[in-house]
Amino acid sequence: MTFNIGLVGCGGMGRRHAHGYIELRKYFDTVSMSAVCDVHPDVASAVAGEIGAATGVTPEIYTDFGDMLSNCDLDGVAIVTSTPMHHRFATQAMEAGLHVISEKPMGLTLKACRQMRDVSVATGKVLAVAENYRRDPMNRLTKALITNGAIGTPYFAIDIGVGSSNGAVMHSTVWRAKKEQAGGMPLDAGVHNADMLLYLMGPVGSVFAETSIFEPNRTLLPMNQVAPGLAAMYDHRKEEGYTTGDEVEQTAVDTAFGVIRFKSGAIGQLVMTDTSHGQALGVSTISGSKGTLYRPQSRSGQSPRIVTNDGNEVTGDALLDLVPEFVLDKTTSTLWDGARRISSYDMDFRLIDSKILAYEYMDMVQAAESGGQPEVGPEEGMEALALAYALFESGVRSEPVNVRDITDGSISSYQDEIDIQMGI
Repeated sequence: MTFNIGLVGCGGMGRRHAHGYIELRKYFDTVSMSAVCDVHPDVASAVAGEIGAATGVTPEIYTDFGDMLSNCDLDGVAIVTSTPMHHRFATQAMEAGLHVISEKPMGLTLKACRQMRDVSVATGKVLAVAENYRRDPMNRLTKALITNGAIGTPYFAIDIGVGSSNGAVMHSTVWRAKKEQAGGMPLDAGVHNADMLLYLMGPVGSVFAETSIFEPNRTLLPMNQVAPGLAAMYDHRKEEGYTTGDEVEQTAVDTAFGVIRFKSGAIGQLVMTDTSHGQALGVSTISGSKGTLYRPQSRSGQSPRIVTNDGNEVTGDALLDLVPEFVLDKTTSTLWDGARRISSYDMDFRLIDSKILAYEYMDMVQAAESGGQPEVGPEEGMEALALAYALFESGVRSEPVNVRDITDGSISSYQDEIDIQMGI
């Protein structure tokens, strides 16, 4: 039986989702992207045309979400719009009887996420979150190494991502500069890092952070200058009201330095900014009682490595000896051409990206068909967003915050203004 999906939002990330679907069809024929929807008909048409050219079947094109729900025979939707629309479209779709996969972050605020979760429970429909880093086979291997005690008891994790946007708007997308649209690198990109820390280190108890907007005046520059590696996937999109060269006010936090206390007792440091001019630094390590694990950049295909307390380095296939029971799950193995136990792989970023997105679709579909839960569902999506927002809430209060209080809404000072403005 074919599971029919509608793609909602055909901008840069929507186009990447389309390529993920095209990759999925090389291995699985049980999923069909039956429709695409975007307020810009030419943008929707461009993405539908790529799908048709690659698969032989062109999806129906819609410019109104309600029309798509009413007129197209769908089993689920993929919501790949800007963040403020996630909870609205997800709620509408689930109440119409459809399963949902939503891009990250799950929702605009934790209040929006709680609404999404409650509708999922009430309707019995799957709500999956397209969190991609953890699906990388190298992050699966990293998880197995930590679980199997390869570095002993984890003591602390360091996750530092500092770079420079050179005063430009992140990804040449104005909404990413706006607080009320879940913008800013520590949130929009930081939710990835938050999910990975939770995946590898377990649940978080408390967070203390300092935050700032160091560069409130940004310039809208072409994508090929700001993020050349992604530019080819985003050159068709449109954002009304702005043109290249415009000055844009950055109202979203652009810098966050946080200290995390995990419930296990381990400590973490999470640092995110795009205002580090003249220095780019990416550090992702987990140190334990037997050594330190160095995480490779997600979606690079590079092997993790471990340096033990006696100075020996273990990397590549030697890591597999430390996790004799490690195997990739069936879906990932299929997408990686039958690989079961790998310590690295050599693949173009766009192909890696497509394979991981294909996995996300299959995860949602399998949960819908089995009546189970997706790997990243409402709880996981909320936990990652709560950790990211905990940085901001702590920054506002100038004191540590309990992440549980962020999740349940007991602490929401930073988010209240957003909720009021968006009518949540």
